[in-house]
Amino acid sequence: LPSECDVLVIGGGNAGFCAAISAVQSGAKHVAIIDKCPEEWAGGNSYFTAGAMRTVHGGLPDLLPIVNNVDAETAKKIDMKPYTVEDFTGDMNRVTGRRTNRELCQTLVNESNSAIKWLANNGVRFQLSFNRQAYEVNGRLKFWGGLALKTQDGGKGLIQDHLQAARKLGIKVFFST
Repeated sequence: LPSECDVLVIGGGNAGFCAAISAVQSGAKHVAIIDKCPEEWAGGNSYFTAGAMRTVHGGLPDLLPIVNNVDAETAKKIDMKPYTVEDFTGDMNRVTGRRTNRELCQTLVNESNSAIKWLANNGVRFQLSFNRQAYEVNGRLKFWGGLALKTQDGGKGLIQDHLQAARKLGIKVFFST
């Protein structure tokens, strides 16, 4: 472990890597992540997820620039309505039985699109979730709900992408710590 650092992040899951990357982008010179898990399980709970990510979006044109699994022909066959602030907020209220913290929920919902695009700009590979959120109807791929995005290779891929970004930025990552 380094004897000094500007920022020390405890935990190397999605949130920890985001904090470390943001710290470097905000000017921190020496950033370290420590994680108690062994390197082969890097990512904590994030490692075990499917990588689904909910975000407000303006429909297919808003998401196409950040996904890597849609060619021009497939794009012509996709029907995807925008997923609005109201849709996302309604889903949050529904799944929490209206017990969500209003201020935190507004931040999550209102910042979701810019957060997803920030992740994509930092090397996280996104795909449209055809297997979980779309059905083929009369030759059209119809998306439903708010989980249109997933990370390539699920949580394992998400953490691989974060590790690669961390290495490029000089972030030191220590496992079994």
